[in-house]
Amino acid sequence: MAWNLFSILGLAVAVSFHLSGIAWSEYIPVDYSPLTSHQLDTTQLTSADYFRSWLTDVFEPVVLQQYQSSTQAEWDFETNITEATSDASLEGAEGAANATRISAQIAGKFDLSNSQDVQMQRVWRSLKVVGDAALDPVEFDELNRLITNMSTIYSTATVCFDPTASVLQWSSSNPTDCSAQQQKPINPDLQDFMANSTWEADKRRYVWEAWREVSGKQVRKNYIRYVELKNNAAKLNGYADDGELWRSDYTDDSTGYHDSDFLKDLDDLWLQIKPLYDQVHAYVRRILIQKFPEEYISPTGPIPAHLLGDMWSLTWIDMLSFTQLFPSKPLLDVTAEMKAQNYTVDRMFRLSEQFQIDLGLIPMPPEFWEKSQFVKPTDGRDVFCSANAWDFYRPGGVRIKMCATVSMSDLLTVHHEMGHVQYFLQYASQLVPFRSGANAGFHEAVGDTFALSIGTPSHLAYLGLLKNITNDRESDLNYQFATALDKLVFLPFAYIMDRYRYDVFSGKIGTDRLNQGWWDYASKYQGIAPPTPRGEEFFDPGAKYHIDADVEYMRYFIDYVIQFQFYKALCDAAGHAGPLYQCDINKSKKAGTLLSSMLSLGSSQPWPIALEKITGSRRMSAAPLLDFFQPLIEYLKTVNQHNDDVIDGTGVTPCLSIDVTGKSGRRAIPTTYLLKRMHYAGAVLDSPNQLMNVVPDFTGLNGFD
Repeated sequence: MAWNLFSILGLAVAVSFHLSGIAWSEYIPVDYSPLTSHQLDTTQLTSADYFRSWLTDVFEPVVLQQYQSSTQAEWDFETNITEATSDASLEGAEGAANATRISAQIAGKFDLSNSQDVQMQRVWRSLKVVGDAALDPVEFDELNRLITNMSTIYSTATVCFDPTASVLQWSSSNPTDCSAQQQKPINPDLQDFMANSTWEADKRRYVWEAWREVSGKQVRKNYIRYVELKNNAAKLNGYADDGELWRSDYTDDSTGYHDSDFLKDLDDLWLQIKPLYDQVHAYVRRILIQKFPEEYISPTGPIPAHLLGDMWSLTWIDMLSFTQLFPSKPLLDVTAEMKAQNYTVDRMFRLSEQFQIDLGLIPMPPEFWEKSQFVKPTDGRDVFCSANAWDFYRPGGVRIKMCATVSMSDLLTVHHEMGHVQYFLQYASQLVPFRSGANAGFHEAVGDTFALSIGTPSHLAYLGLLKNITNDRESDLNYQFATALDKLVFLPFAYIMDRYRYDVFSGKIGTDRLNQGWWDYASKYQGIAPPTPRGEEFFDPGAKYHIDADVEYMRYFIDYVIQFQFYKALCDAAGHAGPLYQCDINKSKKAGTLLSSMLSLGSSQPWPIALEKITGSRRMSAAPLLDFFQPLIEYLKTVNQHNDDVIDGTGVTPCLSIDVTGKSGRRAIPTTYLLKRMHYAGAVLDSPNQLMNVVPDFTGLNGFD
């Protein structure tokens, strides 16, 4: 699901192409002499017109070559993980860094601080921010090797597990007698297992713990050094820490939108969304208490994270089979029908292209179909399976890397990634520094807006994948609830991914609290807790790819808010009448024209102006999201009140953990875990708060020491 691109020459490139059937190539260095030998007219260094001519005539030809060479090497690595391709990708990253440094040095000779050409002034300022390339070559190489190492650990890690055998047969640290067939990678095996609603809680717990043992725990030391180097680079760019540098993608001096404004907007957006999330959380918690009585889930506190149908609890959609509001109605999951109709992954991509064409958008170029990786290779190569879209800055040079399977979930992911590619094609005529989204969240939101329309019952019926469609109240509420389990519950996860890293970069969360800091945020915002004790020897955030791969994540929080703003605007343009959740923009040329007017801007205008272009407003707002879910909000309020559910299980429980004494000293143990153990021992405790008055001796407690 991640979009990879230079951010105005500041970030390492991860966009490239795959020469199918040809041997993996080495990184090809670029000749910088046309850039370095060009003599500037010192009498014109305050002229925006002169700067523009340098940009188009001198800068762009060299930089485009560098992009293409670096991205070739990066694609080769991500689609064939070997030592040789890793080394080549690192050489490519260093080449990109050199281009960045050289461009910054030359841009620094200009002075457009008083220019009336705001557009060229924005480019000038951005070129002077070199990102990680500000590090000296030795530290830059070290940083990239750390990121490569962490990403490789994630992508090649396996858990020894046979879901048909006893969960106690192996321990994750000593996988005895583990055959190659029993070594399961995260994608698709472990994720598919966590999504299977029929598996017992103890097996879920084993897989949940084991994945964190072989992934996050293994990168902890590297991550600490990574933070040091990222902060060093940020300071060399004039920022307090790397969190502030990341946030600079969303701020703009020309519009007076500063770092503090962005942080406040994030807080305000979450506060708008939280009441609805709390209602969904309370409802799901009650259903889980009924399904997993042996887990002793507190009716007033956080939910054990291993029970939510996803390795990271970022989506709960795979629990829909037993949480659906009205079980007598058919599930809104057309996976079985897709398989019955002999769908292929290629057909899923063709459907997505046709949807865009019917809106009047740009078709995919031939090279997209010839060079993309749609499915996991079967020739034994290790690859990065995280889905992403690639732009390599030449006509028709776009593609997608994915390990897709035939499923409704991947059908929606395909539309998401194809949205990125459409954005690439739309802004291809812009100057190189403007060939990016208005901000990173915009790039994510385009495809998700498509997916909102594709996922409606009416569109699935149009595709022939949903039979006997009805628009009765119960079916509508089921659809909204399914959408909430996928999109709404993702928002607090997306929020904490970078709120946590902002605090790590700033030092607010020290290296002695890396894991505790993560779970503090997960408890407060997601309302979840680990199923077993998690000490500082673990690094559970590192069990997520984007942490290891140095991918900023607030883009996804913004995406999941503004996609509803985009959706409402396009539905209005299409002339939709009726509830927002019933809108399908299929075949609306007016909606396509409106979307193109924003996409074609790239980043040539500040993002508030791009937002205004499509929505009529310069402010991010959760109002369209809440409008989409309004019937669900009212229904859950009534149901939860009727069942006396405690609303706001996200951080209101004062006692989320308790310090206890074991053989290895005092440690904080999750109250969900303690309640379960004491419940089995015959204690009668209804709330984690009651543990505040209990001082048990947990010396020798299984799973504590």
